[in-house]
Amino acid sequence: MRWLVGAARRFVGIGGDDDRAGLLATAPGWDSLLARAEREGMTGLVGAALEGLARAGAPGLPLERWRAATRAVAASNLSALGELAALRAALRRERRQVVLLKGAALLREHYRGDVGLRPLGDIDLLVRPSDMPALTGWLRGRGYEPFAPSSGYFSRGVVAFDLHLDVVGGERVGRKARVFRLDPEALWREAAPLEADDPTALVLAPVHQGLHLAVHALKHSYSRLIWLVDLALVLRDAPWGPLLEEARACGVLRPLGYALALLDALLGIASPSGVRGAPPALNALERSFVRLVAQRSGVETPGDLMVALSIPGVIGKTAYLAELVVPARQVLMRHYPRTPRWLLYPRRAVRLLSLGVREGSKLVRRALP
Repeated sequence: MRWLVGAARRFVGIGGDDDRAGLLATAPGWDSLLARAEREGMTGLVGAALEGLARAGAPGLPLERWRAATRAVAASNLSALGELAALRAALRRERRQVVLLKGAALLREHYRGDVGLRPLGDIDLLVRPSDMPALTGWLRGRGYEPFAPSSGYFSRGVVAFDLHLDVVGGERVGRKARVFRLDPEALWREAAPLEADDPTALVLAPVHQGLHLAVHALKHSYSRLIWLVDLALVLRDAPWGPLLEEARACGVLRPLGYALALLDALLGIASPSGVRGAPPALNALERSFVRLVAQRSGVETPGDLMVALSIPGVIGKTAYLAELVVPARQVLMRHYPRTPRWLLYPRRAVRLLSLGVREGSKLVRRALP
């Protein structure tokens, strides 16, 4: 983790001579470092850090191996971006628009357009409900298959598109859209073209970008370090006045507080002086969550549970947790498309049991000496 954090700090622009000296003094197991970097989405950034150390005269670095790993990330990204370009051409012909989310929206500005620095995984798109049939039809016509008949996740080989009608996951847990009230109309209205001469692909305004990334990373308990790097880059030049105002209005102040606490705990990025104290002080449970994430335990379950703390009242919290644990039948049908209807809830119960065992075992392993 010292190497991964050092690479992140270097890329964000806060790493100095002490970070470089610390890395050079610590010889990692290169196999385990590469495996961990791939899990954390950090392959390209660690590779870039190694190139910098080599230019500074550090000997014995496995540059060719990391160059090959970075080329693999770039090749995968280029395949996805090539398909995105084909989709954008179709959108131009039909005068439609999408909003690029997460990695695809950040590559050009925040990762310098270097397709090897940040893995994409899939292409996440915010879509207007009226445009969903046209986009799913285009994907099917190009050979993409949905995960389930009503799913917005389409894949073909190594390339996948994930179509969203909202940015907070309300399609799965309806109450989450009531907790984090990011206004869809405002998202579309304030989004800007990724490229000035092409209005088909938009990116969220900086305020909405930061809040969306905070909500998304919380959902997955920040289980990939690259999501924290995304936040560091987006929040570095954030318009903090409007950002805090929008966070309060949308109910995203607590997730933003977790993001700021983790940027400090993991990357050593302190909140701007005018921001400290704006998010509510973390309670004991929230501080434990931040420590768990900072330990990089790989536990993903707590993030969705922490959303309950943003909901006022015991009844509201209980209703959200009930929907999270026992989703509506149509949601389960999307997750388990080949399961008979009468087996959906028994399968959900088995899934929850196995998830509890898996995540609990991670915590036990962390606690053992």
